Amino acid sequence: MRRAFHRIALIILLALPLSVSAADWQMQATGEAALEITLSNAPVVTSGYCFWGENWNFAGADLKLGTTGTTQTFVGTVAKLGLKIDGTIASPAPGRLKYTWNIDSQRDLKGIIGGGLEFQLVLDSPALDGKTPEPVLLPNNTGWRWPLGPGQNVTVEFDRPIANVYFERGQKNQIRAMMLGPNVPKGRQTIVMTVTLPAGGQIARTLAQRYGPADTSGWYAGAMRHDCSPIDMSFLNHKPAGSRGPVRAERDRLVFADGTEARFWGGNIAAYAIFDDEEHIRTQARRIAQLGYNLMRIHHQDSMSWVGRTVIDKGRDDSQHLDAQVMDRLDYWIKCLKDEGVYVWLDLHVGRTFKPGDAIGDGYAEMARRGNNTGAEGKGFCYFNERIELLMQQLNEKYLNHVNRYTRLAYKDDPAIMGLLLTNENDITCHFGNLMLPDKNNPVHNKRFDAAVRAFAARHNLPYEQTWHTWEPGPAKLFLADWEHGWNRRMLGHLRKLGVKVPVSTTQMWGGMNLCGLPPLTAGGIIDTHSYGKAEALSVNPRYKDNYVTYVATGAAYGKPLAITEWNVPYPAVDRFTAPLYVAAVSALQGWDAPMIYNYSQRTFGKPDRPGTWSTFPDPALSGMMPAAAILYRQAHVAPAKETYCLMFDRQKLYYEPSHPKNLAALRTLVEQSRVTIGLPDVKELDWDAAAAPPEGVKLVTELDKDFIPAGQDYVRSDTGELSRNWVQGAQAIDTPQTQAVHGWIGGKPIRLKNVTVDVATPKAAVAVTSLDAKPIAQSGRLLITAIARVVASPGGRMPLLSEPVEGELSIEAPPGMKLIPLDADGTQLDPLPAAYTAGRYSVGLPGAHGTHWFLLFSPG
Repeated sequence: MRRAFHRIALIILLALPLSVSAADWQMQATGEAALEITLSNAPVVTSGYCFWGENWNFAGADLKLGTTGTTQTFVGTVAKLGLKIDGTIASPAPGRLKYTWNIDSQRDLKGIIGGGLEFQLVLDSPALDGKTPEPVLLPNNTGWRWPLGPGQNVTVEFDRPIANVYFERGQKNQIRAMMLGPNVPKGRQTIVMTVTLPAGGQIARTLAQRYGPADTSGWYAGAMRHDCSPIDMSFLNHKPAGSRGPVRAERDRLVFADGTEARFWGGNIAAYAIFDDEEHIRTQARRIAQLGYNLMRIHHQDSMSWVGRTVIDKGRDDSQHLDAQVMDRLDYWIKCLKDEGVYVWLDLHVGRTFKPGDAIGDGYAEMARRGNNTGAEGKGFCYFNERIELLMQQLNEKYLNHVNRYTRLAYKDDPAIMGLLLTNENDITCHFGNLMLPDKNNPVHNKRFDAAVRAFAARHNLPYEQTWHTWEPGPAKLFLADWEHGWNRRMLGHLRKLGVKVPVSTTQMWGGMNLCGLPPLTAGGIIDTHSYGKAEALSVNPRYKDNYVTYVATGAAYGKPLAITEWNVPYPAVDRFTAPLYVAAVSALQGWDAPMIYNYSQRTFGKPDRPGTWSTFPDPALSGMMPAAAILYRQAHVAPAKETYCLMFDRQKLYYEPSHPKNLAALRTLVEQSRVTIGLPDVKELDWDAAAAPPEGVKLVTELDKDFIPAGQDYVRSDTGELSRNWVQGAQAIDTPQTQAVHGWIGGKPIRLKNVTVDVATPKAAVAVTSLDAKPIAQSGRLLITAIARVVASPGGRMPLLSEPVEGELSIEAPPGMKLIPLDADGTQLDPLPAAYTAGRYSVGLPGAHGTHWFLLFSPG
C-alpha cells in the first residue's frame, strides 16, 4: 500500500514519460556566450572561446551573457590582446540560433595565432547509438556540418569566410573556428554565425532565463554565521568519539568494536585551517558537531609547496622532521573533535616535497622539476624509488607514533582516529605512470620502470612494446596494476607492524580514472573515491551521461567499504544547494560508508571577507543544507536499496577496454535505483586478485552497457520507492517517513509527498521537512524545515553572502498543538509565525518575516 502511494504522490513531480524524438535535440547559449547542443539531455556539442597571442601564448577570453529576453546580449574582453567584444544571440527561426560578434581591436595585432570558438563533439555519445557519421568542414572556411541521418544535420555556418576552420590535430571531435587570424587591424569588425539543429529541434531557455532576474536587494545578508549553527544536531553524536572502540572493516561495511554500524557524515579540515588558534578550534569543533558531522579528514597537512606551516618542519634541509607547533594544533583539533563526538581520518601523504637533505641521490633532479621550486615531488616517482618509499615509511612511523599531548594517546592507538590514507591522488594505473615513459626525460626512473616492465612481460608472455605503453588499455594496465598493488602491500605491511588496526585506503578513484585503476586499491581495507560535480547534475540523463554521483560508484568494489573523502559542487556553482541532499540520499540508498565534503575549510576561521571555492563552512547553500542531509544519512531516513547488482568485469572488459561510467550504461542507470557494486575478475597475470563471488540473491550483470531504466521513462526511481529524479524537469523528490524533500527546478507547481506538499514560486530551490525525533513526520513532535535557493557574493565578490528567500507555501501533516518558530543564524528561537491547522495539516508560508532559511515546527513542553 505504501509503495502504491509513493507512485501516485511522486508522479506529480515526474510528469509523463517522454520518448526520444527530433524534439529531444536542444541548444542554448551558455553563460559564457558560447553554445551547447544536447540530445535527450546529454551534451553532444559543447564549445568555448580560445585566443592565442604570439607563439601560442594563451590569451583567454572573458565573455558573459547579459539580458534574458528573446534577444540576448553579451559583452567581454580578451584583455591580453586588447580586444573588446559585444554582441547578440537571437533565434530567427525554430531550431536556429544566430550569434553576432562585434570585435573591437584596440591596436593593430600582427603575428598572433588568433582565436575564436572551439567545438567539442561527442561522436561516441550513447545518445547517438554509436552510428554517427563524422562531421565535415564547409568550403572556404565558412563552418562545418555534422550529418546525423537523411536530412538531419547540425550545421554551423558563418556569414562569410573566417580566418580558418579546421579539425584540431586531425581529430574529428574537435573543431576550431578561428574568427581572427594572425593579423588583426585596429578597429571594429562584425562576424555572424548561424547554428541549425536537425528538423524539429528546439531552443532551450538559458539558465539565466529559467532562474529569472536576480534582484538581490531583498535577499538575506549573512543568513549563516561562520562560528555557530542555526540548529544543533550534535545529539546525533556519541561522545567522546572512540567510546565504542576502534572502527574496523567487516566485509563491505564499517563497524565499531561493539559490533554496531559505523556511519560517518564528514568533511575536510585542510591546509591553513589546521594551524589556527585554540579558540577557533574549540568553536569550530562544536559547530561541526552542531551541523551534523561526525567525521573530519585532516588533509593537506604536508603540502609544503603552498601551505605556510605544515606538520613537516619546513625550516630544515630535509622533510623528515615534524613541526612541534603545528603538531600541537593538530593534537588540539583531534582532542576537541573527539570531545564533540567527531571522528578523525588522517592522510599520511598529500603534498610532501622532498629536499636535498633527504639524500635521495639518483633521480632527485627528475623529481625536483615537478616540485614548484620548493623541493622534489614524489607522486608517481615513489612507486619506482626505494629511497622515497623508505622516507614515506619513516615519516609515517613518526606521525602515527606521535603522542597527542591532550589525549595522551599515540595517533595509531586513538580509537577516535577511524581511518588512514596512504597517499592522496597518486596512482600509476591512470595518472602518474606516464612520468616513467622514455619521452618524459626521467632516465633514472625510466630505467627502473623499464626493467620492471621487461620482467613482467617475460614472466607472463606479454608483448614488451604494449606493456610499456602506459596510456593504452591492455598489457600496460596489467603491469601498472600489479606494480601499484605491490607497493601498496609493502606500505600497508609497514603500518601493520606499527600496530595500525583501523581501515587504510591506498589512494583513490579520482580524476576520471577508468576502472582498471580499482584492483590495486583493494589491497587496502577501504576503497576511497573523489568526485566533483557541476551545475545541473539533476538534469543529467543517466541513459547517456554520467554525473558526479555516478562516478562515486566506480569505487564500490564488491565486499569492500566505500569512503568518499572528497565530493563537492563547488562555489560559485549556482545550484550547489542541491548537492547535500542528493549525495546523502544516494549514499544512504547505496550503503556507502563515509561521504566527506571537500572542504569544511582550508582557511583559518576568523570572520571571512570573501567566499571561497574550497571552504564551505560559511556558505548557506552547502552548510545550510547539511543538518537536513546529515540526519537523513546518519539515521537512515532513506532506506537501503532492496536489490543488489554486481557488475561483473572480466579481463578483457577491465584491462583491455575503456571502462568508465560514460561507457557503462548499467552503472549509470542502476546507481539511483538499486545497490550497485563492481565485481572484479581473477586475472592470471596477477597473483593477488580474486574473482568476486556474490552470494545468491545478488543480481549479476555481464551486459555492462545495458539500460536498466524502462523504455520511454524520463525519470529514475529507487527500488524502495523513496527516491525519484526526473532529468527532464531537473528535480529530485525524497519521500520517506522521516524526511520529505524536493530540490531542483521545483517552482511553479505543487509537489505532493506522503505528508508534505511543497508549492513554491522560486524556480529552483531545495525544501526539506525533517523529523528530529526519529518518529514519522505525521507523528513527530519536532520538525526541522529547511528552504534554501541561490547564494551569491556581495558586490565585488565579497562577504556577506546573499541568499535568496524561497517563496511559497508548505502543507505539513503533523500532530496538533505545534508552534512554528524561525531560527536565527546562532540557533536562537525567534518570534513564532502563524501556521494555520486545518484537517490535520499545518499551512506554512515562506519565507516568513525573519530573514532565515530554518524553522522549527514543534510541540511545546
